Amino acid sequence: MEENERKLIAFNHRFQLTGKIHIPAATKHRFQVIIRKVEQPFSTQADEEFNWLLECLGFFEPIDKGKTAALVFKELVKATESGRLLTSTELAERVGMSRGAVINHLNNLQRSGLVLKEGSRYMSRSKSMFRMIKELQDEINLVFKRMEQTAKELDQEMGLFLKD
Repeated sequence: MEENERKLIAFNHRFQLTGKIHIPAATKHRFQVIIRKVEQPFSTQADEEFNWLLECLGFFEPIDKGKTAALVFKELVKATESGRLLTSTELAERVGMSRGAVINHLNNLQRSGLVLKEGSRYMSRSKSMFRMIKELQDEINLVFKRMEQTAKELDQEMGLFLKD
């Protein structure tokens, strides 16, 4: 396995799953996924459910009280679904924020692997939230499968032949 194809996963000090997934060099994307266990809202309002999904994916730091990251990401998902890529300026105009604030959110979204950048334009990783969650789940499952195999090999090397 080449270095650029290794997939790593770790837990941070708060036991939040932090997966650093290296995608093959052809795509040159490296990102970190944070999964948080957050109670799902009782409301079935789309905005609250959208925010819940993003919160489970590690968004909404305490300083983002207005959940402005969600506004930026939602605009990108809608644009991507219709085949458009947006600049940070276009996004800032759409969500009524400064370009600097939008760029900050875009950088965080890129680090998480939810947003991709082509030149000066941005797009969401997938055309729908469901597809995005399924892609992330598949990648995390692959990481765990490779970890299990490595752990099994290490156990054998150390003479620890434990049954599953």
